[in-house]
Amino acid sequence: MEQSEAKRLGGEARSASGVLARFLALFLALFLMCLVIQAAEAAFLPGINSRTLTHGGALRDFDVYAPASYTGVQEVALVVDIHGFSSNKVEHRGLSGWTAKAETEGFLVVHPNGLFNSWNAGTCCGTAMTSGVDDVGFLRAMVDAIGAEGSVNAARIYVTGLSNGGAMAHRIACEAADVFAAAAPMAFPVPYTDFPNQCFPARPIPVLAFMGLTDVVIPYASGVFGGALPSLDAWRAKNACGTGPLEVQETYGGSDCQIDTSCGGGTEVGLCSIRGSAFAPPLDTYNGHILYFNDDAVVLADRAWAFLDQFALLTATVPVAGPLGWGVLGLGLGAGGMLMLRFRGQ
Repeated sequence: MEQSEAKRLGGEARSASGVLARFLALFLALFLMCLVIQAAEAAFLPGINSRTLTHGGALRDFDVYAPASYTGVQEVALVVDIHGFSSNKVEHRGLSGWTAKAETEGFLVVHPNGLFNSWNAGTCCGTAMTSGVDDVGFLRAMVDAIGAEGSVNAARIYVTGLSNGGAMAHRIACEAADVFAAAAPMAFPVPYTDFPNQCFPARPIPVLAFMGLTDVVIPYASGVFGGALPSLDAWRAKNACGTGPLEVQETYGGSDCQIDTSCGGGTEVGLCSIRGSAFAPPLDTYNGHILYFNDDAVVLADRAWAFLDQFALLTATVPVAGPLGWGVLGLGLGAGGMLMLRFRGQ
């Protein structure tokens, strides 16, 4: 009798084990299918993807450029490229060279539009500044929206921009270092009247600035917004760098890049001094300022990416399954637990 009972219990245990194994196999297949479906839905189409979001009561718009290699399956870096005062996302995309770089390197690049063709970067510029537009908040929200739709490596988000956009890149480095891994501001020094007491990054953040040696809008030596070398010194002090000669010295004809690699937290701070091009009237008011055009043929996107690509946030990587995937996971775990309890109680 005992032998028969033991055989019966053994048969039930094997049956329960088989049912549980089949259930877990089915659940795993469903969960993986959810991940694949979400990855397919998450992929931006190659080329320009126009998007909008509402922030601060205003409808904001931006274009996400995805390279031909982008599938949405693997996480990629994201570069935020910000236009200058009086410009817009379309004009800037045609100037900066970042879409071409995205194609060769396989990352996403986003070109946002500033309200009133301007950005509130603190001391600059236009209506966005005078009306106190929350552009830091908008850019944070934009990055979140892109990450929710596409496959973005949250540790490899970078910011760059020209002129007013360069000022905004400095401000992002100061106020959103928890989101952005590094910054490459162009044609604008730090946009603060009291940088040491107004800029408080959440962590040491690498910054490589590009300034125009012949810039008539934002003078290299000193102007209304300050100068290139004081701006470099400000970031070196903020990131606990050394005070001696900069370790990296690069020369490109009449242009050069100098980078301090001795900074705290494994960061670097540098300055590329670019001999910008002169233009025929009436564009001569921008001589030396639109640094993508320069007399030494320095491709700014190439040099900036070589710098940015070295750095990543120290964040834990957690697979994101989305609401559907996590719903299936919760249902599966609950059902599996009930199934085990049922057989345990018999």
